[in-house]
Amino acid sequence: MRLFNHITLLILASFCTICLGPTIFADASLPAKQTQYYTLDNGMQVILKEQHGAPMIASVIFVQSGSKYESRFENGITHFLEHLLFDGTTNKSRQEIDESIRDLGGYINAFTRKDMTSYLVLVPRQFIDYGMTVQADMLFNSTIPEDELAKERKVVIEEINRDLDSPGYVADAFFTDHAYAHTPYQRPVLGYKAFINNIPRDAIVDYWKRYYRPENMTIMAIGDFDTDQMRPIIEKVFGSIPNPDVPAAKTPVDKSGDYALHGQQRFDTVASVTSTYVNFSIDGPRYDHPDYPAFDLLTRYLGMDEASPLIEALKSGGKPLAEQVSVDLDTRPEFTRMDLSIITKDADNVPDILRLVKTTLESMDTREVPKETVDGIKVSNRTQDIYMSERLHYYAFIIAPMMALGYPFVERYPDLFDAVRWVNCQAAARHWLDSANYVVTVVRPPTDSLTPKYTPESLSDEEVVQYFDTATFAGQSNWKPVDIEYPSTETINFEWKETGDYRREVLPNGLVCLVKSSPESRVFAMNVLGKNRTANEPEGKEGITDFDNHMIEKGTVNHDASQLATALSEIGANVTLYDNPWIPYDDRYTTRRFSFMKFETIDTYARTGFDLFSEMLLTPAFDSVQVEQVRGALLGALGRSAGSPSKIAKQLFYETLFEGTSFARPIEGDARSIASISVDDLRAFHKHYYAPNNIILSIVSNVPADTILAWVKARYGDLPKSDAPYKELTVIPPVTQPEEQTASVDSKQAAIYLGGSTFGLKDSDAVALEVATSILSNRLFSNLRERKGLAYSVGAGVTLDRTFGWYLASMGVSPENQSDARDGMLLEIEKLRLDGPLDSEVSRARNQLWGHLMSAKLASINQAYYLGLDEFLGLPPKYDQTYLAELSGVDARAVRRAAARAFNTMAYVMATAGPIE
Repeated sequence: MRLFNHITLLILASFCTICLGPTIFADASLPAKQTQYYTLDNGMQVILKEQHGAPMIASVIFVQSGSKYESRFENGITHFLEHLLFDGTTNKSRQEIDESIRDLGGYINAFTRKDMTSYLVLVPRQFIDYGMTVQADMLFNSTIPEDELAKERKVVIEEINRDLDSPGYVADAFFTDHAYAHTPYQRPVLGYKAFINNIPRDAIVDYWKRYYRPENMTIMAIGDFDTDQMRPIIEKVFGSIPNPDVPAAKTPVDKSGDYALHGQQRFDTVASVTSTYVNFSIDGPRYDHPDYPAFDLLTRYLGMDEASPLIEALKSGGKPLAEQVSVDLDTRPEFTRMDLSIITKDADNVPDILRLVKTTLESMDTREVPKETVDGIKVSNRTQDIYMSERLHYYAFIIAPMMALGYPFVERYPDLFDAVRWVNCQAAARHWLDSANYVVTVVRPPTDSLTPKYTPESLSDEEVVQYFDTATFAGQSNWKPVDIEYPSTETINFEWKETGDYRREVLPNGLVCLVKSSPESRVFAMNVLGKNRTANEPEGKEGITDFDNHMIEKGTVNHDASQLATALSEIGANVTLYDNPWIPYDDRYTTRRFSFMKFETIDTYARTGFDLFSEMLLTPAFDSVQVEQVRGALLGALGRSAGSPSKIAKQLFYETLFEGTSFARPIEGDARSIASISVDDLRAFHKHYYAPNNIILSIVSNVPADTILAWVKARYGDLPKSDAPYKELTVIPPVTQPEEQTASVDSKQAAIYLGGSTFGLKDSDAVALEVATSILSNRLFSNLRERKGLAYSVGAGVTLDRTFGWYLASMGVSPENQSDARDGMLLEIEKLRLDGPLDSEVSRARNQLWGHLMSAKLASINQAYYLGLDEFLGLPPKYDQTYLAELSGVDARAVRRAAARAFNTMAYVMATAGPIE
């Protein structure tokens, strides 16, 4: 995955989580916007989807290329090429590609999957023609410079090392090797180190020309545009691009015998894991089979955390068999599989797990499921499209798995899914799950040091070199660039689209309520912010807030966990209460300063959703059995992350910088603290921490603000406030000298966190410091990652509270590059502090911050979140306009002053975690 803005976004989604069809709610308050689909003369397919919530547009280009199309000695080439296409074209250098989008307040990225590669830009609506032109230039005019290959090889190998370090990687590899044996899906997306190190440029160019052709691409535009005006822009940028003269790559032939599973096969091994992993791949109906929609609905039912009979069987009781269970549908053009992933801390549980899975699946053909549960799954399918459509660029990550099936199927699928009845699911279960064909793999920790451990297959340098010594590549001599005309860009104005009606009210019991009534969205979004998180956790109970939030979804006094899950499903609700350990880097909302609870449904169910989420917040059950199940899951997650260099270095950084304060505590606790938390502890903590005088409730919806405020007063107005005192952190210990801490971790990568304390949000240089930190992040990325290839991930940021703040630069790096990376980070900080920035850097950073502000608030749920955050920081509801005015006034002198005050290479904290020496 190609990264800009220095944040890795990995969104794990199974097929059919989202569907693109028009919404069907009869009482919807906004008209459904139809999606247009057509084909250009050169064969490029076009999808246009209007979404008018924010003044931005995402352009996503899907290329039908991925590891499934690679041969043994091409494995990894698609992903490697994705990186190389950012390294310059016949019209623009690598730096110009990156900076030109960021100069416009935009975002550019790409990702590779097994059957699809996607390139996306997100820009303010007035610059979409420029953003698309950059995409066209990269895809068809890249130079793939020889002198960039060495740097990109290092970066991709760092990605491979990162995957090798992830807790469940070896279990996933063993599962893939057996479940997809003898199919193209067995190959890993990233490929092998030996291949990346030795593939010649000629092979890359040959692959590029065979796959990167308009007839092999689909472009999706989603955002704030008029379809009739967007069509000529698409035609102008992409319509005249010809398909290359070289022969097109041949799509793998569909041979069902290569993909179907036969019988019931089991494979066991031991590996370097701390838990036992059990994975099933169960044969299912292909997407064009009549049983497919029913099988899809059945799979979703089995994956409902609190309603699924499978998950209940595996996770219930005083000693549950499993810590984690997930059920997903893996749909490909050639086959469909139901994938079960089960993690247990005790390998002795495996026989019982296998027995329960088999008996539960075989009983599904006779199981009766309430109609409201089935209807809820259908409603959720529809509402997810509304939620994700607001997120624009994230939408590409979700839609990608479906695009391999063809848009005509995607367009008609919602109606097929809505037509399913439970009796159809029973029939599908009878056909596909009674005596199912499957592969199951079991990966356990070794019981002794002498047992051979499984290691994933790889290629040797000798094999790769020998192959390329004799390989030939044709058609490159005929290559010539296509004509690209870049549109001019006018002077950037910090445009901010604001159509909402804001209200703020403080109830007598201290609860602060903020409401934004916006006519542009169908989403009803609520956020609850609990103030001063770690400061108010009892001594020795670190992580209790995280524990508490996990319990919010485990039942209330009126709904047990299963009933609550069904009720949420009936209104298609999304609830986010904590960091998902399976999604790396999604923890940017998780902070020591406060906690959050996010809830979203659609306007059709606004009042029902408000009441249900309020019930979850105000009257959680804290059932003792559920508490123990959550405890086991939390302890398991802590154990699996114990070997993460990034997590360890980050915690070490906070322990050192905030020594002696509540911010030094681990935000998710540790094994000792989580084990010590009782039901009574949770009840007492929740009553105090989530009392009305310690929470901020923010709501964004198209429901009138007066109506929402009336709901809030009726539901929350009579709640008693807590008389016990609350704590908050107002000052942190100053850093007066270099303080360096290291931790040894058995891993293939190292992580470096470097930073220090600084002034707070109320300081006159606060906005200038944000610009300075953005410039530092750009320099670290450009000089250490792009030019020197020292790291896969690198960046910097600043966190400003009301009276204090801290800056932080981080890097993921290979062990042999640690010293160079450390010195390079300090050098970049010192240069910015002493010399200040260029005017062009200031302009670029201002635009980036403007673009980040707009993209961060695309979704209604994020608008609700930031409303609460601004209130917590003492900022007014419409602070964005004030912020943009201050941002536009920041110049190079102000940035240099802020950097000189905040950055100090003679007084800093550095925390490093890496391989054991």
